[in-house]
Amino acid sequence: MAMVYVLWKNFQTLENLHGMHQILFWGSIFIVALMLFSPLLPNSWLDYVIPFAYPLAAWSLAENFQMPKQAIAGSQTYEFQTIGNVIALSILFLLAMLVVSFAWFFLLVAVGLI
Repeated sequence: MAMVYVLWKNFQTLENLHGMHQILFWGSIFIVALMLFSPLLPNSWLDYVIPFAYPLAAWSLAENFQMPKQAIAGSQTYEFQTIGNVIALSILFLLAMLVVSFAWFFLLVAVGLI
């Protein structure tokens, strides 16, 4: 969730409407698919690959479609986020993901799928 939000916010700052729409669309599909299928996946190597795969995908998107660090540092218009902002946003989205995950888990238990 945080990955989608941060990439969306960067596209918004860059005034890239196409990027904003694309990251919301594909990011939402990814989150929904992850929530739908992760309880059904067997315990295997996927438990280790998935947590590394989506941050790499986010990094790749940021590298290819957003401003590099040197351009931000040299810009009068853009600035880096403070560490406090990054930590607060991370904690907020961690809590949101925990709430969504637990609600989804309890729903699956209630209908007898788990």
